[in-house]
Amino acid sequence: MIRTDNADSFQFRNSTWFGLSPDEWLKSVVSRHFDPDYGSQYWLDKESELGIKAKKEIKALDDLKLFGPMCEDDLRRYPIEHFIPRFFLNQKKDFILGETAGTTGRPKVTAYRNEEFHAVFVDWFAFIAGKRNFPTGGNWLWIGPSGPHIIGKAVGPVAHKMGSMDPFSIDFDPRWAKKMPAESFASKRYLDHILEQAMDIIETQEIEVLYTTPPVLATLALRMSDQERLSIKGVHYGGISIGKEAFMRFKEEYFPNAVHISGYGNTLFGLCLEIEASSTYDLDYFPLGPRMIVQVVEMDNGKEPDSERLSKVVNYEEEGQVVFHRLDESFFIPNMFERDRAVRVPPTSLAIEYGISLDGVRNPRLLESSKHVVKAGLY
Repeated sequence: MIRTDNADSFQFRNSTWFGLSPDEWLKSVVSRHFDPDYGSQYWLDKESELGIKAKKEIKALDDLKLFGPMCEDDLRRYPIEHFIPRFFLNQKKDFILGETAGTTGRPKVTAYRNEEFHAVFVDWFAFIAGKRNFPTGGNWLWIGPSGPHIIGKAVGPVAHKMGSMDPFSIDFDPRWAKKMPAESFASKRYLDHILEQAMDIIETQEIEVLYTTPPVLATLALRMSDQERLSIKGVHYGGISIGKEAFMRFKEEYFPNAVHISGYGNTLFGLCLEIEASSTYDLDYFPLGPRMIVQVVEMDNGKEPDSERLSKVVNYEEEGQVVFHRLDESFFIPNMFERDRAVRVPPTSLAIEYGISLDGVRNPRLLESSKHVVKAGLY
């Protein structure tokens, strides 16, 4: 077995933001993006439009409401350079681009500096995986998108971090999958095409780790033999949230010999992880903060604007709509209303031990109704 839990392996602990409170780190982020000479064009223009002085007025997380809800479409229509501080634009080779899957419309774009990308998508998972005895050194099978999708760029480095070779991969295009009506012949045929390739690998290679979305995994499991399922030592879920009943079935019936780790997040913000196994099959996810903050606010009742709801964080153990804040020096996205609802949960003692003293979310799931058309399915 290859050890992955030594401190030198986890560079996120050396990041300038690690261990700071959100308010402490926010000052650095605001200072970077709103520098009149070296800040980001988008946020300097927004500051002028709103008539505020961000470096003077944005002192704490609660002050982010001065910006109002993040305009989702702005991440679709402006060049990527508008969001990156000018300070970094002569260092483009240090950036990794990502595009969303188009779940709520045209894809949105973002970027991470190399050190941010590895901290958020690679080291964070490897750290938790090491703490939870996720298998190391075995072959991975990744069934998911590559191309412009950030997760496709992260899966190789993650497997390497876990002592494995480059994953066996089955590529599928979530944007194409979303164009096909659910349960249509075309959708079923596309899934068959994905699963045929996956089974070819499973039947000829020694696969220990599966990484895919719950809908794909549920169908794949039914095609695998009992012995093939029992050979799986690790399962990582992503792309779509997983319900309690499905999670129980995966853990107890389909893959009882595996360590199961579920993730929640997206290309724009990063990854929240299930840092400890649940005895109740509730899934509690925590962000790697303070560069990523997740809040849960009151549900939309149709009577007040989203700008007012930003201040109405629900109590612990209450459900509401998820709001993300990304506080990176390279990219700043405050007040993004997500398509999901979830229960707000406080940091556990284990999260605090790991240096994550931030709220988490329990059992995120799609809103029943949304202002956007949400195209879910395989991813």
